[in-house]
Formats: sequence, C-alpha cells, structure tokens
Amino acid sequence: MATITSTGLGSGLDVSGIVTKLVAAERLAADTRNDKKEAVDNAKITAFGSFKGALSDFKNSLSALSQSSSFQKITADSSDSSVISASALSVADVDSYQMEVKNLAQSHALASGAYADPTTVVGTGTLTINFGTTTYDPNTQVYGGFTQNAAKSSLSLTIDSSNNTLTGIRDAINNANAGVSASILNDGTGNRLVLKSVDSGVKNSLQIKVTETGAAGLSDLAFDGSNPKMTQTQTAKDALVNINGLDVTSSSNTVSSALKGVTLNLLQAQAGKSVTVNIARNNDDLNAAISSFVDKYNALISTVNSVSGYDASTKTAGVLLGDAVVQSGMSQVRSALTNAVDGASSGLQTLSDVGISLQKDGTLKFDNAKFNTAQAADIDGVTALFAVLGRSTDNNVQYISSTKDTKAGSYAVTLTQAATQGTLQGGTISFPLTVDASNNSLAIKVNGLQSGTVTLTQQAYASGADLANEIQARINADSTLKANNLTVGVSYDTSNSRLVISSKTYGSTSQVEITQGSATLGLSAALGTAGVDVAGTIDGVAGVGNGQFLMSASGDSKGLKLLIDDATLGSRGTVDFSRGIIDRLSSTLDNLLSSNGSISSRTSGLQKDIDTIAKARSVLNERMTQYQARLLSQFNAMDAIIGSMQATSNFLTQQLAANNNANNN
Repeated sequence: MATITSTGLGSGLDVSGIVTKLVAAERLAADTRNDKKEAVDNAKITAFGSFKGALSDFKNSLSALSQSSSFQKITADSSDSSVISASALSVADVDSYQMEVKNLAQSHALASGAYADPTTVVGTGTLTINFGTTTYDPNTQVYGGFTQNAAKSSLSLTIDSSNNTLTGIRDAINNANAGVSASILNDGTGNRLVLKSVDSGVKNSLQIKVTETGAAGLSDLAFDGSNPKMTQTQTAKDALVNINGLDVTSSSNTVSSALKGVTLNLLQAQAGKSVTVNIARNNDDLNAAISSFVDKYNALISTVNSVSGYDASTKTAGVLLGDAVVQSGMSQVRSALTNAVDGASSGLQTLSDVGISLQKDGTLKFDNAKFNTAQAADIDGVTALFAVLGRSTDNNVQYISSTKDTKAGSYAVTLTQAATQGTLQGGTISFPLTVDASNNSLAIKVNGLQSGTVTLTQQAYASGADLANEIQARINADSTLKANNLTVGVSYDTSNSRLVISSKTYGSTSQVEITQGSATLGLSAALGTAGVDVAGTIDGVAGVGNGQFLMSASGDSKGLKLLIDDATLGSRGTVDFSRGIIDRLSSTLDNLLSSNGSISSRTSGLQKDIDTIAKARSVLNERMTQYQARLLSQFNAMDAIIGSMQATSNFLTQQLAANNNANNN
C-alpha cells in the first residue's frame, strides 16, 4: 500500500518552507556568480557588436576612394548647350576653348521611284550596299565616282520570291542591321523606298549595286556609276567645327577625337557664334567622399570611447576598458591610416600632407582648402596617396592592373620584342584587275576561326587600294567573324605589288590563313605569318607576354600588368606603383572583420562562456533538486519521529490521568 507523506504534520513545522529557503540559500552564491558573469559577457558581446558595426561603416566609406578615377573627375561646361554640349574623361586637359559650329554632319539618303502599293513586286537578284565617298552632282544627277570605306563592311542581300516586294526589301534591309535603314514613304504620287545611311559623314554615303536574276525591276533601286536610278534626297556631309581658330571635320556630330578625353555634341550650326567650353576638375564628389571618410572614422572613435573608454566626470568605464582586442585593432587602424605610403609622391606621403590631420582626441579633421590645393598641384600624387595606382614615365607604356602580390615600388621596364599582328602577304598582281565569277570567292581563317564564303563584287578594279578596300569590307562583313569580334585590315603594298592581310589582334594567337583563294588576286590558299607576343623585363625580371600586354611573374612587381602600345625597343622608363592608404586600410579592416578575425574569435569565446554558464546552471539545478529531496527526506523522517514521540506522550498522559482518577476513586 502506498504511503501518504504530509510534511510537518507530526512536528507542526513548515517543513516545505524551511527546505525551500535552505535550497535558495545554498544556491544563492552560485546564481549570483553566474548571473553577474553572464551579464558582463552579454554586455561585452553587445559592445563588440557596436565596435564591429562602426568598423564596417568606416570600411564602407573607403569604396568611393579606392579607384583612381574618383580623384580625376573632369567636368565640361558649355556657355550655350543648345549649340554645343560636352563631356570629359579624367585624361582630359584642363583648359578653356572657343568653338564655332559651322556645319552639322548629315547622313546620305536616297529614294526610289513611286510604286502603286507597298506590296508591289520589284524584282529578284542580289542587292549590294557599299559605304564610302560618293562624287555626285544632285543638280545634273551626274555620278562621278565612288571610293569604298574600307572600315565598313558591305551588305549583300538575296532578293527572291520571299522578299521581292517593296515591303519585303525594306524588311530585309532593316533586319540585316548593317548600317542602313529603310522605310516606305507615300509622298502623294506613290510609295517610295527610302534608304538612309545610319552613320553620317561623307565617307558613309551609299552605293547600291544590283545583279538581277529575273525580269527587270530590281535595277530600279541601283545607285552607282553605271546606273544611278534612285534619287539622292540628302547629301552626306561632315560636321565642321572651329576650335580655337582651327577647323575640325568629323563624320559625326559627336566629336570625340579633336580634344583628348573630351566629347563634343554638336547640336546646331550657327556660323559666327562663339561658344566657350570650359574643361575643369570636379572636386565636389571627391570632397564629399573625403568628408564621409572622415565622419565615419570619427564615428568609429566615438564608438570606441563609448565601449572602452573611461568617463572621469561620472567615474564610469566602458565594458571593454583595457580590452586587448579593441586596443590592438585600433592600433592597426591608426597605423594603416597615418603611416607614409610606399611609392607615393615625395611631397605627398601621409594624409596630413593633403589636409587630413589627426587631432589630440583621436579624431580626424579635414581641411578642404588644403586638399584642393594639393590636388591642383599634383593630382597624380594625391591619387597615389589614396588609391592603387601605376604611373609610367613613358606615355606608350600604360599601367593596366595589379594583384595583391604587387608591392609598392618603382620598376624599370625594358622592351626586347614588340608585339606584332598575324599577317599574310599575297602574290604579285597588276592593275587594272577584273573580278568575275572565276575569282570572286574567298574563304579565310582569322585567329583560327573559319569564315564563310566571302564573295567579292564583280567589276574591274583600277587600283590596289580599291581592291584592298573591297576585300577588307567583304571579309569583315562575314557573319561568323563579326559574331566573334574578329576583323582584318587589307592594304596594298605598292613596292611589291601585292595585297597584305593582317589580323587586327596582336600576339601569338593572331594569324591569317587563306583556305579558299584565287591566284589571279595573288591570294592562293596559304598560311600567313603568326604574330608574336610582346617580350621584355619588369624590374629586371623577364615578364610574360600576351599580345601587347606584359605582366610580371615574380619578384616585388609580381602581378603588375602593362600595355606596350608601340614597337620601340630598349629601356622604356619606369612604372611607379603605390598601393595607397585605402588599400592598406581595407586589408586591415578585412582582417579585423573576417570570420576568423580577432573580434569574431573574442565574441565566440564570450558566447562559449555563456554556454558554459547555461550548462553550469543546469548542473546546479540538478544538484539543488537532489539537495531538496534529501532535505525533505530528512525533515520528513524527523517529523515522523516527533510525531511518534508525540503520540507516546499523549498515550502516557492519558494513562497517568486514568491512574490518577482510579486512585482518587
């Protein structure tokens, strides 16, 4: 039978209350110790979170200063943006220019005769559209001649029963997306096919040649020397702008080659009107980025003071006061911030040289005027102080990039071999030369990629230049080569009376091969001479060449990549490379903020302490449960004994009372 225990019944004591208080007293010291340790650890974790957040915010402010382009922004301002607008790159020269727009560029436009309906059948055959310079008198409609633009590919379209209407021809031209647009215009007398060169300028006018395969009709769209059937509705013109007294022509109204790094947009021709274009440095964005950099650093200092400083007025200390992780981390940040930059300009090696000074309280102060003065005097020096930068003493040796292995320093560059293009030289030919059905097909490999069949226009060519232009345009129009951005240059070597075909790329992978040729053109099937990669040394160590790019493979300059833009052999000066304060700070902050960094390790340790406290609490709870059970057992036993004794006492009392009564009786 189960025993029913009721504590305190025998003794009358509050056994449950006594046991509870004894257990509470037993665990008080351990609970106090654990609670205090846990509170401190949690406070430290929170403080480290604030510290880490402030470091992260400071690191985010570095990105706007990490690129050299941020320090060399240029603005272009026009006194009359309705006539000329302008934009500038960082390489532009700071100056002021007087400009006059005398003439705007315009595209060549042609119109066909009138057709009753857009669905009218025109004819079948081959429509070939070439781009070049046309000599044509619109008044007399006399076609004087045409010179092919070798830089532009021709367009050949097959017109058959599927596209032989006015609408079909329009769509075929537009779908080719090859530099000419087509539309149908009803001028009241009928529907006319209107063709317009997409690119403006005299070198981009249209020549339209037609080879008919059916009934006459398609030839009505011809515009060439033998058959100018279409009407010229707009003459191709170059733009003409006078810059500081010099006339500059351009095929486009966007002029980007007249002034280094400056693009001019010609909007109105106003002869006699002078427009001022000012090219100046734009420091607004940079100054804002510097201010943000300083503000974020000062916010970091404020956070550090809050979590690890001591307030003498209130006699309170931050929870991380004296913490080695905070002290070491901030020491690293200050060192990266204030130490001189290797490879920087001799006059600009620290932030204080450009107006960013460290104050007694540990914060930074930004002197905007001093910074602007330093930038105006030595923009490259300011850039090198902050950003990763390579500066070459040779204008034809360009710094391209570097790796984390590249150390700051000045590196001598020597060129032992210039990069070349793959070239194929043809056999001897003479002019005039006729291209007909027997010799108008070629096929070529460029850098190992096979073209389709290249079909030349059948006609008599008066000079090697004319034939070279035709071949270049046709090869570069090949769809396979175009899809892979491969082009060739074709020229005529007058000294040796032969055609020369060159790949536009440089290096050992650059090669030209005729796979289907024509002996009458001097272009029999043959493999040309492959190009070679640039070769030379950087810092006295042989570099790795790839086309025109030379890269250092070892030593302090390892990873430094340069572009050698000419063929001059021998010493090519030096490249001064600096990593800049921002790169150094980024590396320092990355290490501090990484998952394996000191802050993460410290907070992980604190979290382990908290986990250990939780386990200790669990053990303590188990021990106190056992302790409580033991106390209850002991008190219950005591209570039972007292109860038994109380029962005996009561019995004896009753017996004595009974005896007394008996005696009295």
